[in-house]
Amino acid sequence: MANRNIVESWGFHVAVRLIALLVMVGSVIVIISHGSEPTQEDLLNTSSLDHRQIQIDQNPEEDLAQDFSDSPSVRLTLSEMQARQKEISQKDANGLEPANGKDDKDPSVNEWPIEEKTLDVDGVLVPAKETVISSSHDGKISDIPLQNGDLFRKNDILVRYACDDLAAEAEMAGVEKNLTDTKVKTGNQLFKLDIISDVDRLNIESEDKAADAKIKLYEARLEDCTIRAGFDGRVTKRLANEGEYTRTDRVLLEVASNDPLHIEFLMPSKWLRWVNVGAPITISLNETGRTYSAKVTRIYGEVDPVSRSIQVRAVLDSYHDPLLSGMSGKVELDAGAIKDAGVIGYLSQQAPYKESR
Repeated sequence: MANRNIVESWGFHVAVRLIALLVMVGSVIVIISHGSEPTQEDLLNTSSLDHRQIQIDQNPEEDLAQDFSDSPSVRLTLSEMQARQKEISQKDANGLEPANGKDDKDPSVNEWPIEEKTLDVDGVLVPAKETVISSSHDGKISDIPLQNGDLFRKNDILVRYACDDLAAEAEMAGVEKNLTDTKVKTGNQLFKLDIISDVDRLNIESEDKAADAKIKLYEARLEDCTIRAGFDGRVTKRLANEGEYTRTDRVLLEVASNDPLHIEFLMPSKWLRWVNVGAPITISLNETGRTYSAKVTRIYGEVDPVSRSIQVRAVLDSYHDPLLSGMSGKVELDAGAIKDAGVIGYLSQQAPYKESR
């Protein structure tokens, strides 16, 4: 009797499993006949029978991208789920601020709106190059050919010293050089005849080299007896006269170049938001009553904390009037014109230094 119950129980379990297997096979046949993949509902139904079937698309290049939220019966493939996750991560990252507190905005974008359209400040004309001529050595000035305001060319003599003693010594060195040249020629002939030794010949040659070096020394000293111009320009101030005895480093002349004049002016440091090198400006000179255009060429490296201003230099564009350094007038800065010229404000550009670590 007991064996019969066991057989019936096993038969019941086998029948249930066969029915479950038939249901699963039937579901697969239906799915294949419809030509579609198993849906989430099919997977849930088959899970009640402790059987789960997951179909993974092995062709990630196939275009199966569909929105999962629009139709619950459509399932994303594994490759599409990975792409969707990557897209969401990128969107989240774009919404976060950089950890270093900086933004990646274009440095050419002006971050400050124009508050004042124009600015008028005082400016003065200065030479492009100016030099102070100091005495090169102690001595008497024999000639200063130029007066205040005189023009000169490059390499013209500006100052000449009285160097008669050096000229005499240089002449003596020349006589010695001629003598040593003769000794060298004679020594070589005697050495070939085996009349003098090799040591005697070398002594004669060393005397000749010493005489040659002495000539070069006196030539250099005589060159210091004249001061020549290093560029084309004019004398702006003469501080010595002929016949005076000078000491080394005494200022004798002040000269300036003939290059186009520059403008120097103080600008409120706030305007560094819009002004930078290359910014167009204008100046109205008091002496001529005319307006001249210029461009900023240099912004000095320090702001005065008391006046909150910074020194700026600009170069005049071409002009025909005989302008002189020291002339002054009103410098006008137009923020709109500067922006239209494509100039990026000094404070709107990237820092010119590297970040410290």
